[in-house]
Amino acid sequence: MKKKFIILLLVVALLPTKVFAKSLIDDYNKTNLKETVEAEGFELENKNYKETDDQVTIYLFRGQGCSHCHEFVEFLNSISTEYGKYFKLVAFEVWYDNNNKSLFSKIASFKGDSPNSIGVPYFIIGDKVFNQGYGSSMAEEVKKAIMDEYKNPTSDVMEEYEDSLKPASSTSSFATVFWNAVFIAVGAGVIIYFNNRNTNKVLEALGNKKETKKK
Repeated sequence: MKKKFIILLLVVALLPTKVFAKSLIDDYNKTNLKETVEAEGFELENKNYKETDDQVTIYLFRGQGCSHCHEFVEFLNSISTEYGKYFKLVAFEVWYDNNNKSLFSKIASFKGDSPNSIGVPYFIIGDKVFNQGYGSSMAEEVKKAIMDEYKNPTSDVMEEYEDSLKPASSTSSFATVFWNAVFIAVGAGVIIYFNNRNTNKVLEALGNKKETKKK
């Protein structure tokens, strides 16, 4: 029993790093493939489309009303039946959302682009950055980037950018230490409680045996 609770304690102690971790993009307004397609006035062609952890993430910065963004989303929609199992979309509208626009500037700068000299659509697949907008002549290049990344995953730009910020901030590490301490304390309390309970049962049993012998 004691060994089981020690194992449970160790497992629980590791939970905060996963359960309480907050992703960078959680602070921004984002849309998935279906939502983005609908925002551009289409219906998702792949009715069986679903997102999985194995899919390649395409990060897209777009402007509502941007013709080239519209064309790119239309393209993604058109290949969703054949390639939908290989990719998922995380899109940020940056023309009417200042918070998303700020993220666009940060990510573009992080990838070595000047936010003031590039436009949308700006999208990233693995470690490949598409910073020249979109035209139909790029279709095969995009499909190749999706398949290359699916077969040989390279990186996630949002995770890389978030990691680059960690040395400058101790907030996340403090939160991790705090929650680890809380869970360890709770786990230790549970172990002590059950150990004491088992000890009391043993003592009670011994006491009953002594009384029986006396009788």
